[in-house]
Amino acid sequence: MYAAVVHEFASPPHHKEIPDPQPADGTVLARVEASAVHQIVRLIASGRHYSGAARPPFVPGIDGVVRLPDGRRVYTGGLPPPYGMLAELAAVRPQGIAVPDGLSSAVAAAIVNPAQSSWLPLTAHLAPGATVLVLGATGVSGSLAVQAARLKGAARVIAAGRNAAGLQRCRELGADAAVELGDGFADRLRHAAPDGVDLVLDYLWGPAALAALAALDKLVAPSWRETRWLQIGSAAGASIEFDAALVRSRNLRLSGHGIGSGDPAAALPAIAEVLQAAAEGRLTIDLESVPLRDIEQTWDRRARLVYEP
Repeated sequence: MYAAVVHEFASPPHHKEIPDPQPADGTVLARVEASAVHQIVRLIASGRHYSGAARPPFVPGIDGVVRLPDGRRVYTGGLPPPYGMLAELAAVRPQGIAVPDGLSSAVAAAIVNPAQSSWLPLTAHLAPGATVLVLGATGVSGSLAVQAARLKGAARVIAAGRNAAGLQRCRELGADAAVELGDGFADRLRHAAPDGVDLVLDYLWGPAALAALAALDKLVAPSWRETRWLQIGSAAGASIEFDAALVRSRNLRLSGHGIGSGDPAAALPAIAEVLQAAAEGRLTIDLESVPLRDIEQTWDRRARLVYEP
């Protein structure tokens, strides 16, 4: 089969012919219809993901849509290295999540990973009447978080980011307010969230998170009202340093959401819900579909890429 192969972390994957994977331990050989390049895929392919998931040579790609031998079309993933989903074939377990009729394989492959990053924590932590702040709302995952918070019943959704066009798009997707990061952020957040923030979905960390923490400290809402901060991504920086008073002066609960922070079985019903919402048009994602043979030339494009063999 042909696949995308990482030979060294500093270079894009190469499209080349390699041996077919061999089914074993209850797996079957399925034809891959689409697999997306999520942020985690890029991190793994560059050797910068904290999981240390693979060493060259290997095929990247953590999830995708396959056609099983019996004709069913399912979303699946979790292939053991060195094989990944950016290939023509994959040895998968046949218990994948059915892709609803009418939903393209490209959209299904692209939307699950970024949507789950908010869908799962919202399912676990969103209370009725809550105000949700999405920090980093102008990215793919952040814009899906805005939509998911609305679908999950948030009373108020606030999008925060730096890209003006992206913030306008967040308003179109259901955000009640869009707040630009930078100078004056605390005042703008105070205006957008006069009664405080209950849940923060943080895709940025770094200086942006530090600014948001400081801004929350200045809100007029009672300091004893709990704010739950869910750290999901670190697009703005991997570390921050802040005064301990920031976490003592308010009822702030900080936790993380990512690989290793939850039971993988809990994701299964969430995946089905995300796919159904996408099929019904209630969750949308912008993507670019590309033939797998063009991966080396297109790998560095600033888009949500979906490769189709």
